[in-house]
Amino acid sequence: AALHRSPPKAPTITTNNMSLPSSPVTGAFTGIQWDPMQKLRLTQPEKLLLRSGEANPIDYTLNNAEESTAYVKVVLKVLAEASGASGPSSKVSHLKGMLPDDEALQILYTDPMGVVTHYAITKLYDIIVCLKEKKMGGDVSIGATFYNEDDGNLLDEWRPLLRVLHLGGSGDAFAQRGAAYCLAHILMAGCPSQRFATNRSLKINHASVMEPLQALISW
Repeated sequence: AALHRSPPKAPTITTNNMSLPSSPVTGAFTGIQWDPMQKLRLTQPEKLLLRSGEANPIDYTLNNAEESTAYVKVVLKVLAEASGASGPSSKVSHLKGMLPDDEALQILYTDPMGVVTHYAITKLYDIIVCLKEKKMGGDVSIGATFYNEDDGNLLDEWRPLLRVLHLGGSGDAFAQRGAAYCLAHILMAGCPSQRFATNRSLKINHASVMEPLQALISW
């Protein structure tokens, strides 16, 4: 008789008082191929940036403010294109526990955009955790990465995070929890009380945070 296999227990990533359980389809992330995923509308340089982010430690990828922002924009674009406006993904959004790697890879073929959404949320979470650990007032920070250098406004690319929060139906618990965490930290960096936590030469336009902050609070 075949042995009954219990799914592996999901590891938990912890930072401060917040922990984000790993995505149920973490085992599928290494199987993601960017070239066939035309729905994401990625350019060749964007694909190279994503591959570089996978091949190197996150701290290396976020080595300076310019490269950090470029990487963040690509990951947010992936989230925007994968999550779409059609509501939660067909299969991944309903998963509760961690899948064995072979089953996760199978889901990659039946619900690729669901897997990619979880991938993007996981990457953004890793980015936020890494940036939080960098030296206060340094050149690379959440503020320097997610706010424009010229006008101090919040990057326009933040909006997919809000869309994930407002997914219809039964939602997607992992994606929504991760998006809420990331958005909260991004917006907090734009609050006046945090002005000393970022590079002094970066003048953040605090007014650009008000609309997304209200949306997050109302959620």
